[in-house]
Amino acid sequence: MPDKLQGDELEFRNLLAEQKRRLWAELRDEIFSQTGSDLATQYDIPQDLGEKSILDMLSDAGLAIADIRRNQLTALEEAQRRVEQGTYGKCENCGEIIDIQRLRLMPFAAYCVSCQKEKEGPGKPPGTTL
Repeated sequence: MPDKLQGDELEFRNLLAEQKRRLWAELRDEIFSQTGSDLATQYDIPQDLGEKSILDMLSDAGLAIADIRRNQLTALEEAQRRVEQGTYGKCENCGEIIDIQRLRLMPFAAYCVSCQKEKEGPGKPPGTTL
């Protein structure tokens, strides 16, 4: 791969980097807002079981969102690795070129639509692969 990417590859390299920066910023904001003094003092105040359940649910939701962000960041890093290796935009299953509109919508996509549907077939939880 040439040192300087041109055309679509450069566009996708920049798109991946921007999405990665945005996700990191969102994750940092979520973590810092969850670890603020308000949350810490909530657990020090005596609460009934209903209030405790709501706080536990909010805490679990925050962890779930953080995990989703982590998975997205991992996918973005893998896509950046594929750009550097010169394999970006090729389906990792069948080797066909991934439609450019799919890549613009989901720049970390590793599979073409057909292979993605096959991987997410019946009985497989949606979103397990990208």
